[in-house]
Formats: sequence, structure tokens, C-alpha cells
Amino acid sequence: MSKLRTPIGDDHPDAALKHLLDAQALLSQSRADGSAYLSGYVVECALKSLWLLEVGVPLDNPMPWTRKDGHNLNELAKTVAGLASIADAKTARYFKTTTRGVLSSALVQWKPEMRYQSPCMSTHDAQAWVNIANDIFLETIAQMQLDGVI
Repeated sequence: MSKLRTPIGDDHPDAALKHLLDAQALLSQSRADGSAYLSGYVVECALKSLWLLEVGVPLDNPMPWTRKDGHNLNELAKTVAGLASIADAKTARYFKTTTRGVLSSALVQWKPEMRYQSPCMSTHDAQAWVNIANDIFLETIAQMQLDGVI
């Protein structure tokens, strides 16, 4: 359990790792659609973890992503980019090249509705998405764990 666990039990750093491991396992079994789908959730959880690290875990009010936009990587990435650009931002250290560039990566096409589309992803494209998700995980969650902030 991370220090960013919310009052309702959501633990975005732990979920990011779970989704990354599952995405890698599915890819190794040539399950491209599921692998790519979970890669998007790795990035979503990493971005939400950065938001929580910077803003803090609210005790009683909902997160800003409780609405449908909560799965919108474009909005989440823009929000976190804004937070990371503030002087003395805690998240600036973790908002590195791959995370900063997610909006220009292939993964920007991810959406939760992919779960209803089959087949929708080639193994080659899924591998690219898993690689991006892995790099973002390493830049954010893994580094925050090493630094002892989560």
C-alpha cells in the first residue's frame, strides 16, 4: 500500500504496477488488445499519482477525475504538466521525457472504450504501448518509490 492511497481505497501507484505486469504478461501471450488496453491504465494511474503527490490526498472531497474525464489521458497529462511546471513542484522531478511526451506518443489514442473493440491492436503496436507505459512507470512510480515519497 502506498502513501497516496485515497480514503475510498484507490491506490494508483499499486494499480499502475499491477496493470503493467498484466500488460506485459498478456503481450507475452500474444494478447495485444488486452495488453494495450492495460498500458493505458498504467499511464492513467501514473499521472493520477503525480497529481496526488503534488496536491495531496484529499480527506473527504472527491478527486477531480471522478467524472467521465477521469480516463482522459489528454486532460490528465495537461493537468499534471501544469502542476509540474510550478516553481518548487514536487512532481517536476518525475515528469520526465516519456511522461512529458505522452501526448505526442501513440498511446494518446488510448481510451477505455477499447475494451469493446476486438481486434483493435497489432502485436507490434501493443509492444510500443507497453514500452511507453513501462518507461512512464519507471520515470514516475518506480522513482517515487526509490525516493521514499510514496
